[in-house]
Amino acid sequence: MVIIRGAGLAGLAAAARLARLGHEVTLATGGTPLGDAYAPGVPTNPDPLGTITLPAAWRDLFKKSGGHLTTELNRAHLTLVEADPVAVDLGEGDLLRLPAERGAQFRAIGERLGEAEAARWRDLIDSLDDAWIVFRRHALEGTTPVTTPGQRAALLLDVSAGDLADRVHPALGRLVVDAAGTPGAPGVEALPLAVERTFGRWRLVAADGTARPGTSLVGLLTTRLAERGVQLADEPPGPVDIDCVPAGPVGRAHDAAAWLARTPIAGADGRLRASAASPAGTQPWAELGSAALAVYALHERLTGEDCRPTNVDFRLPRLPQG
Repeated sequence: MVIIRGAGLAGLAAAARLARLGHEVTLATGGTPLGDAYAPGVPTNPDPLGTITLPAAWRDLFKKSGGHLTTELNRAHLTLVEADPVAVDLGEGDLLRLPAERGAQFRAIGERLGEAEAARWRDLIDSLDDAWIVFRRHALEGTTPVTTPGQRAALLLDVSAGDLADRVHPALGRLVVDAAGTPGAPGVEALPLAVERTFGRWRLVAADGTARPGTSLVGLLTTRLAERGVQLADEPPGPVDIDCVPAGPVGRAHDAAAWLARTPIAGADGRLRASAASPAGTQPWAELGSAALAVYALHERLTGEDCRPTNVDFRLPRLPQG
């Protein structure tokens, strides 16, 4: 039996993946709602998934846990559609509607603020794109630690969000600081802007076109756990295999040291951890990615089998019929 501790998004994702890989899974919830902060109807934040970025992370999770996201959404009479452009306040109620796509962003900014400002914004997000490629290697596709000055520079760890914001129009600079959390946060924390431009911004709508909360995805995921036979318990019935309760501060890093101090997936003690305190960070897609890394490592420990996407020979076990 595999035991996962923590009812957050990472815990649900890890449980669903491991169950689909053929493991008997117990998820120790600590008595909290499944999905924790992302659970439907949590009063402190009724729709933290109102805008969905990097939907590929959700698609991969549902595919690797025994079904397709589109199929599950269809059953729930839901559709994933593009979200409205971001409204950027240029002052005195004058709004710039900023779409997600690169060329559309350039045109929208160019029409309102001039092509020079559009080029500065494009170049800034291009630099974040470059950092995203390196970030994926360190935090989403593997667990390689950041150890060299070159790696720090590539991740924009020694450039503050405020410095990045100063490169563009003040109204657009506020988007950079908002994405990173504070002006002093490392530039890597502004990566969601690059993610949104590359993968878009999405929302859920019902069959009649009305908006539905993004937290509905968590409801679909909890249904998947039941379908895969995941057992729930308040407390772990034995040694924990993947700990999805944050072992460190949760939130955007206020400086480079805080970013580097995030809890690694595989600790020196050998325990696997995946949560919003992992190197990938606090975004929903980050929790899903952290959970996947922990699952790959645990499955290999238990079976000797490499189930990572890079292993083209790996096949999921057949689901029982009926």
